[in-house]
Amino acid sequence: MRLNSNIFRAYDIRGVYPRDLNIRVVSAIAIAFAKQYPLVKTIVVSHDTRKSSPVLAKAINRALVSVGKKVIFLGTAPDPLFYFSIFNYGFDAGMMISGSHNPPEYNGLTLHIQKSGKKEKGDIVLKDLEALKNLVLKGLKVIPLQGGKVVPFYPLEDYLEAVTAKIKLAKPLKVLVDSGNGAMGFLPELVFKKLGCRVKTLYGEFDSRFPHHLPDPYLEENRLTAQKAVLKGKFDLGFVYDGDGDRVAVIDNKGRSVTGDLCFLMLARQALEKKKGSLVHDARISQAFLDEMKQKRVKTYFSVSHHTAVIKKIRQVKAIFGGEVTLHFLFPLEWHLGDEAMFASLMLAEIASRKKDFARYVDSLPKYFASPEVFIPCPDEKKFKIIKKLQKYLKAKKYKFIDVDGARINFPNGWALARAANTTPFIKCRFEGKTEKDLKQIVTKALEIFAKVGIPVTTDTYKELGLRSKNLV
Repeated sequence: MRLNSNIFRAYDIRGVYPRDLNIRVVSAIAIAFAKQYPLVKTIVVSHDTRKSSPVLAKAINRALVSVGKKVIFLGTAPDPLFYFSIFNYGFDAGMMISGSHNPPEYNGLTLHIQKSGKKEKGDIVLKDLEALKNLVLKGLKVIPLQGGKVVPFYPLEDYLEAVTAKIKLAKPLKVLVDSGNGAMGFLPELVFKKLGCRVKTLYGEFDSRFPHHLPDPYLEENRLTAQKAVLKGKFDLGFVYDGDGDRVAVIDNKGRSVTGDLCFLMLARQALEKKKGSLVHDARISQAFLDEMKQKRVKTYFSVSHHTAVIKKIRQVKAIFGGEVTLHFLFPLEWHLGDEAMFASLMLAEIASRKKDFARYVDSLPKYFASPEVFIPCPDEKKFKIIKKLQKYLKAKKYKFIDVDGARINFPNGWALARAANTTPFIKCRFEGKTEKDLKQIVTKALEIFAKVGIPVTTDTYKELGLRSKNLV
């Protein structure tokens, strides 16, 4: 069969529907999945609100049943319910159909293994996805097996009981929720109301068109409606979710977005109050966070920027908290290690409930001057090669840099990062300086280096960063 091999990313499967992901492709992937993990008998399947998702889910269910697997089908359900179903009831594996925060034409698969006969478990990674791709390309002959069936399942009540039992708010809060017409829907409202909060939900209805804004809370334009609503309604805080519920952005009581760096620092402090231990973070973490942790003698570890990699590192170093500044947070002390935003919201709500003025606490946190994350278009087949070239250049020129995920170049008063995106054809860049002047100097110097090694820096890149373009190399 014809297959765009680029849909197999480092940690999941992503592509455009129906060009890359269609009924034939996902059916073949489901059959290969069953072949690769013969001990797996029960598989949780759920999907987001995209128009293509129910179509792909139906094809996956049919393929799994044909080879004797029992499908625990949640229908439209976000990551919190998907992971809870796997961890709480002991099911063997899961397949989540979701394009996450990407535009409506995209879709994808996240594959999770709990019982495979191997020591490691969790969302499957590059070596497993490579093997899966090879099985698909071989064109496996389907041998029908008896016993397969689809069992409708929705663990809402059990989830509400389990998740709220973990949370102790110092006072009830007035909470604004923006679900962006994604799979989180009215779930956050139900959870917060169970904790005694007053809640208003924006865009809780499932809608594949995403008519109000894309379900990507990391981008500022997708948080603006929630910011205005929090300020107008005098809410204590607000939460903006992505399309499948694994990321959440926070709005403080002054209607301002709280950056992922600051959320990470607040949650790390919260974890350290409970137990001393190490922390895992991605390459985009602020130097302000690293400086504070160094002062506190807390061990920190860099990780590749994907929740699967972060989870693996958390387990490896027995960390008490981990995540990414792109609004993914993980809580090994309190909750299962699944990438879900509802629990992160609750932990942040705990923090806010203990503060007389949440916004004032946010303002008290140490912060440096950071650029927005810049997405430079670059074909999938070229982006990793260019990053390798950048690493070789930096090594040859004796720059100090961290190569855990791309290259984070250390400058005297800040840093610059370039890394290949896991799920889209971009090279992502971010910069930070102790002062605005430092930031401007670092951006200018770093972009010169990036252009030299072939990162397609353009005049638009300079404009996005508020600079005039120099003569591009």
